[in-house]
Amino acid sequence: MRETFIGRFLKGERQNGAPFMPILMRFCARYTGTPYRDFILDPEAHCRSNIACAKAFGSDWVNVMSDPYGELEAYGAHIDYPEDSLPLDQVVLFDSVESLERLEHIDFVENRRIQGRLRELEIFRRDLEKDDMAICGWVEGPLAEYCDLRSMQNAFLDLYDAPEVVRRTLEILYRNAERFITLQVEAGADMIGIGDAACSQLGEELYLEFAWELERKLVAHIHRLGALAKLHICGNTTAILPRMIATGADIVDVDHLVGDMTPFAGELGPEQALCGNLDPVSVLQNGKPGEIEAMGRTLLQSLSGKLILSGGCEITPDTASENLLALYRACDRR
Repeated sequence: MRETFIGRFLKGERQNGAPFMPILMRFCARYTGTPYRDFILDPEAHCRSNIACAKAFGSDWVNVMSDPYGELEAYGAHIDYPEDSLPLDQVVLFDSVESLERLEHIDFVENRRIQGRLRELEIFRRDLEKDDMAICGWVEGPLAEYCDLRSMQNAFLDLYDAPEVVRRTLEILYRNAERFITLQVEAGADMIGIGDAACSQLGEELYLEFAWELERKLVAHIHRLGALAKLHICGNTTAILPRMIATGADIVDVDHLVGDMTPFAGELGPEQALCGNLDPVSVLQNGKPGEIEAMGRTLLQSLSGKLILSGGCEITPDTASENLLALYRACDRR
C-alpha cells in the first residue's frame, strides 16, 4: 500500500498536526461547478472534482462516495439521475421476501456503476501516485444494502417476520461486498469504507444478531488485502459504538448525535482512531469560522492522538468555504 498521512497517523508516527477527513460529496460538486449527475456517473469528472476540492481544503483523502444507489442499481434497480440533484429510487426492488431468491443469480460486477467506481480508483491512483492523500473505496454494509433492496420499513419487519430469509440474503450480500472490496483494492484503493447506516436504528441486540459479525468479517478481509478499513454508521450509535470499535476497523466514524466521544477512547486499539463528529448543520454550516476552529481544537485535545477531525457526516453543499477552512485550521498543519 501507498504511504499516506492517515496511515502514518494510525501507526502513531509523529507528524505535523492531525488528519482531516471531511466527507465531501455535494459540497465538492458545487465547489467545483460539477453537475451532480456527472459527479456520480462520469469517473473523470468525479475524480477531478474530488482532487481539486481536497487540495483546496487540506483534506487527507479522496473517495468514490456520491450516493447509496450504486450497488442497488447493480442489483437491478432503475435509478433516476437528475442533472444537478441527488438520484432518486422510486420503486421497492424486491417487494417480497420470496423475490429475494433471485439475488443468487445476479452478477452485479459488470454494472456501469460498479465499473465506474473501479475506474475512479484507477484514476485516483494514476493522478495521486506521488501524493500522500488516502484513496478510499466504498461498499455498502450488508444490512444497509438489505434495507436498500427491501426499503427500511419492510427490512425491519423482516428481521422479526422472516429472520432466516434475512440471514440467507445477508450472506449473499456479504459475498458480493467481499468480492467488490477485492476489486476496489486491486484498482487502487488504500482504504475501504463500509457504510452501514441502518444499524444506528437497531439497538445493540439486533445489531449483534444481524450486522456486527458481517462487518467484522469485511474488516478482516480488507486487512488481509493490506488496506485500511473505515466503518461509517450515521445516527446515534452510542449504544453500539463499543461494538463498532470491536470490528477492528482502523477508523470508526462518529456522528454528532453521539455527543461526547471521550468515554469510548479507551475501547480503541493501538492503531485505531475515531473520526468526527461536529454537527454538519448547526456547527459547520451555520456556525462562525472562529467558533468552528475553536470547537475543532477542543475535540482534538480531548482525544489526543485518537481522533481524525471531520463533521459527524457529510458536509452540506451550503457550507461556506471559510467554515470548512476553519475546521482544517484546527488540525494545526504547518
